[in-house]
Amino acid sequence: MFDEQEQVIRYKWDSWTGSGYRLRFDADDVAHNYHVEDCSNHVVVDDYGCANLDEALLVLNRFFSIDESAERTRINSWLPQERLQ
Repeated sequence: MFDEQEQVIRYKWDSWTGSGYRLRFDADDVAHNYHVEDCSNHVVVDDYGCANLDEALLVLNRFFSIDESAERTRINSWLPQERLQ
């Protein structure tokens, strides 16, 4: 689920408790552009900084099974084009 206001994609998200996983792109963090955040009760309890999308998909795939190809397509359509270059 994409949250336009927070600019994150949420996975396995329970909106009532604010728990699940979020994928966030951070253009300012050159070493770790992608962040997979493990949230519990609206608090980030773990932040996995990833150097690229491949690494972020591997982290997500550790927590639950994803179709990496389909997810890559979905994420690439979410990111503004200037971020992909």
